[in-house]
Amino acid sequence: MNDLRVVLVSLPGPGREAYVKALRDLCVDFDVAESLRDISDVHSQVKYNGFLIDVPTLLRSGAADKAEANLLIDNFPVLRLNYQSSGGIRGIPTGRFSGISGDLKHFVSEQCANFPARSLRGTKRANKVLNVILNMDLNSPGSRIEKSVTLNFSTEGGFFFSVANWKKGDYVWIIVKELEDKTPIKSQVQWVVPWGREDQFPGIGVQFLTISNSQANQIDELIRGKKGAK
Repeated sequence: MNDLRVVLVSLPGPGREAYVKALRDLCVDFDVAESLRDISDVHSQVKYNGFLIDVPTLLRSGAADKAEANLLIDNFPVLRLNYQSSGGIRGIPTGRFSGISGDLKHFVSEQCANFPARSLRGTKRANKVLNVILNMDLNSPGSRIEKSVTLNFSTEGGFFFSVANWKKGDYVWIIVKELEDKTPIKSQVQWVVPWGREDQFPGIGVQFLTISNSQANQIDELIRGKKGAK
C-alpha cells in the first residue's frame, strides 16, 4: 500500500512475530517499537496513518505510556491487537478515527489509508497566544493582510483568530512574530468558524504546508514550555 505508514507497538514474542508477518503480507510500511515512549523519543517527527498497539504490551506499560495511548486515540486511527496461537490476531478499533471493524486488513486499507498522515510531534498542542500576520496572497501587493493571534497551535498547524471571509481550501501565508525565522509559512485552511457563532471564537484552522525545520523546532520548544523564541 503506497504512501502508507503505521506503527506497531509490541514487546518481542509470538504476538509481535504474527503482527509483523501480517503487515508484511499487506505490503505496508511500518515501524516497530516496544513502548509508546520509544516512539516519542525516536519517531516523533515521522508522519503516520495509524497505530497498532498490542494489548498485553499496553497492560504492562507505565502511566506515561497509557496517557500517551489516550492522546493517540484522540488523534489517529488506533487498533488494539491481541494474538493467540489458537485464534490468531484479533483487533479492537479504538477512538473516533478507527472505524468499527477489528480486522487488521480492513483497518489498514480503509481507516489508515483514508487518514491524512501526521506526526506525533504534530499532535502536541499549546494554547498560548502568539502574534501572527495572515496574508491571503503573498505575491500580490494589494493582498489583504490581517493581524491575528493563535488560539492553539502545533508544529503542523493551528487555529487563528479571524473575522475575514475564508473558505475551506483557501491558501494563507502566515508570519509568526515570535519566531526567529519569520519566513511566511504557506498554509491551507481546513475549517472555518465564522463570526457570530454562539460561544465560539471566529477563526480558521490551518495546516502548515511549508514550515521549515527551524520554525518547527522553535514551535516545539514553545509547546514544551522552553523559551525558544525572542
